[in-house]
Amino acid sequence: MDIGTLVGFILGALLIFGAVIFGGHEGLAVFWNASALCIVFGGTIAALLIAFPGKSIRKALASVKKCFANPKTNASAIIEQIVFFAESARREGLLAQEHRLREVSEPFLAEGLNLIVDGLPPTTVKRILDSEIEEMQYRHHQGRNIILHCGKFAPAFGMVGTLIGLVLMLTQLSAETVGPGVAVAILTTLYGIIAANLFFLPMAEKLKQLHESELRMKSMIAQGVLAIQSGEHPRIIQMQLLTFLPPGERPGEEDRIPADAMPMVALPSEGDKHVA
Repeated sequence: MDIGTLVGFILGALLIFGAVIFGGHEGLAVFWNASALCIVFGGTIAALLIAFPGKSIRKALASVKKCFANPKTNASAIIEQIVFFAESARREGLLAQEHRLREVSEPFLAEGLNLIVDGLPPTTVKRILDSEIEEMQYRHHQGRNIILHCGKFAPAFGMVGTLIGLVLMLTQLSAETVGPGVAVAILTTLYGIIAANLFFLPMAEKLKQLHESELRMKSMIAQGVLAIQSGEHPRIIQMQLLTFLPPGERPGEEDRIPADAMPMVALPSEGDKHVA
């Protein structure tokens, strides 16, 4: 579980409740209004149902769970697996790797390795992997877009509730009702702003960060799979894939494939140039 997300929500809620409790003598009672809650959250749900299909809304709500979960993918471990398969493929051939595919826990890597073991052309493998990445981007965009719209709708319906409250107050205007009436009318705006800025917008930003991380991971895997199929040296593949990791997460020199294992390419001599 991602402790940071949970701590952020709890801390934000405590700060708001603390300001309410210690900022006045009335306590929480004056900040509670059932009608205002119904206008803000009921209106937000109604607007979502108008703007998006029900199936997409359910998927977006399911994707919110990702905000509270730590990513399980270990990029360093995936790079090690790719390099291992590259070494094995150079020794035994691609077709001989079929029995090792069950050891791969990352689904996208397993899919890519299956494609090259099946002997599909590189262009076909690239097209399939790219299509998988594009579909992932579409799903993530849909989910995040719905949460973003929740962050837009909630303050808007907060303003609607405020205007409704002001209209109702002005129809029964008196010196005794002005103060309480304005306070109740403003509560809907308060609910909408809190919902947007403490929940919906931060969750949308978190989903964006998770999407970018997964996109980089899948791009790294696709590049590694295509490099294995093209027969590149494991050391070169490892160096290419390590560029996807931040410098602090890259393994030390003792964990890399020895440089003397790389193929030596003879450079042209002066005599060769004269002959040419």
